[in-house]
Amino acid sequence: MYLLTRPVPGIYKSQQAWQKARLTVTCLGMVDIVGCDEQISRLETVLKDSTPDILIVTSQYAARAMANLHLGTPAPLCLAVGAATAAVLARAGIDAQSPSIPTSEGLLTLPALKDAKNLQIAIIKGEAGRTTLYKTLRKAGAIVEEFAVYRRIIMKAPVQTNQWQWPDVKGIIATSEEMAKQLFRHYDSALLTSLPWLTVSPRVAQTIGALGVCNVDVAPGASDEQLCQWIKENWE
Repeated sequence: MYLLTRPVPGIYKSQQAWQKARLTVTCLGMVDIVGCDEQISRLETVLKDSTPDILIVTSQYAARAMANLHLGTPAPLCLAVGAATAAVLARAGIDAQSPSIPTSEGLLTLPALKDAKNLQIAIIKGEAGRTTLYKTLRKAGAIVEEFAVYRRIIMKAPVQTNQWQWPDVKGIIATSEEMAKQLFRHYDSALLTSLPWLTVSPRVAQTIGALGVCNVDVAPGASDEQLCQWIKENWE
């Protein structure tokens, strides 16, 4: 069986997806997600008063915060960090482009961001994180404004979808730097570093390596389908 980190709102959906793929997993909710109403209201005001050239939506939770917002006419170009985020936006009637590699670095390869000088760009995100995206666009001459429409609350103890034991664990899948760090806060580092890890970007892999893990691989995406496919091809 495998350990998979997800924010608390997504653990049972992931559990079902992995069961459907016939892989045994325990999902660990390391952080909860709470909306930031003030930031959502600020974003709504900006979209009404001065439509940005580009909206960048950095997660499914950021996309859900936009579900009831009117983008104005003409609507700005919308970029999503990955296909799953684009799908959430599509359900809200918002078309979005997404990169094949669902990371900040992947977003920066999109043609719309190749020449960002003087573009008005709004980044829809959670509190903290995505500093690479902000700094790179600012350096390229873009006028960037961030909207932290949700925040992550670190759990005192992980929420888990089922009972598990260390001898049964064959590998660990950590989908963010923060959740990887939280695993080391809650569990024995000797057990954690003895197992192979899978993550979703070279940047997160570097953080995991700095925590003492020697065997870290990077999947081509963070969706349950992409993670399950990688594991079936490489760990099963």
